[in-house]
Amino acid sequence: MSLARNETTIRALTGAGIVAAIVGSLLCGPWVWWTLLLVLAYLGGQEAKRLFAMAFPSIPAFGRGVMSRLAVGLPFAALAVMGWREGVFVSSVPLGWFILLWTNDTAAYLVGRKWGRRKMAPAISPGKSWEGWSGGAVSTLLVAYFILGQTAMGLHATAWLVLGLIVSVLGPVGDLLESALKRRAGAKDSGQILPGHGGILDRFDSHALAAPLASILLQFL
Repeated sequence: MSLARNETTIRALTGAGIVAAIVGSLLCGPWVWWTLLLVLAYLGGQEAKRLFAMAFPSIPAFGRGVMSRLAVGLPFAALAVMGWREGVFVSSVPLGWFILLWTNDTAAYLVGRKWGRRKMAPAISPGKSWEGWSGGAVSTLLVAYFILGQTAMGLHATAWLVLGLIVSVLGPVGDLLESALKRRAGAKDSGQILPGHGGILDRFDSHALAAPLASILLQFL
């Protein structure tokens, strides 16, 4: 087996494990879900602390600590409250949110790999293209409205469409921000805990801006 094929297999297996952990914990209820989020937030916080220390050595440790806690704490806290609808935990809401993110990431990667020509931010993330972004956005909105919006997933179609828009616009921005932080820190990945994927922040960077805004808007949708 070639090295590239072996890396692809490892990445696929790790990705399947991540999906299984998220879906399984959501189906088990809020306490299991919160436990998983706490573990992920702690591990991600350690990664963020290291990256901020490497990227901004001139900033006092206290300031870097505040920055790392906000960068990790806000999105994971948003994920923790996202499932609550009128005092009841509705697991289908955060599950649908992850489906949108996975759709966006997968479609953007496939379209960008096939047709990507114009780079979004070559100095930060050379692999991202506007064609990939467009493919990810269109796929996400289609899934949001015609699949999640037409099934019993806890929200009406318009609400899912709004979440799809948030994922399409702010998901890639969060990804680029984490890439910029890693580049400034001189790090390829945020960590090595997820074989083939890097660290926790590498897998949850798309939530950085999108999840807090989505959780706020869900109070009115």
